[in-house]
Amino acid sequence: MTTTSVASSGGEGVAPGGDETVSTAAPGADPDTQRKHAKQMVWLRFTIWLVLSVLVGLAPTISEYLHSRQTAGAPHRSFWEWCSEAQLYPMAMSLVIASVGEALMQLMKKASAALVLVTVNNLIIMVFAAILSPSSGDENKIKEVVGQQSLIAFLVAVAGSGLCTLMCAKSAAAEETAQ
Repeated sequence: MTTTSVASSGGEGVAPGGDETVSTAAPGADPDTQRKHAKQMVWLRFTIWLVLSVLVGLAPTISEYLHSRQTAGAPHRSFWEWCSEAQLYPMAMSLVIASVGEALMQLMKKASAALVLVTVNNLIIMVFAAILSPSSGDENKIKEVVGQQSLIAFLVAVAGSGLCTLMCAKSAAAEETAQ
């Protein structure tokens, strides 16, 4: 699936136009196959991000919820109370920081206005999550309000960092197929 260049050292093998570099592709490595492989790699990278960053991050909360359902006498909590106790603000901040780092690495290679815009959006999300995070541990918190705000911050962070990850993966795939 890689393309190699072969430059002739003498006159033999020279293309009729005088170009001494001849591009040969490995069998089955036509441009359509390369694009298909690149597209598969983009979605694989996005899926790995989703599973390792989002689902694994939510695993303790999901585990606690399932454990409480199986325990006799466990207090019944509303959905918003679960969200308020789920540590969604720190999860949102960690997702955003990881995506900002990935975006900066990609921006060092090639500038992209859209990626800069998404990165600035992610930084704004991180600031809001950092400002609101202390309220999730306050004893006098209104659990429903904290739950709603933390869930909104988390979902916006997932969308922003997911978009950033997807854009970086597509840019990397485009660089790979261009080579």
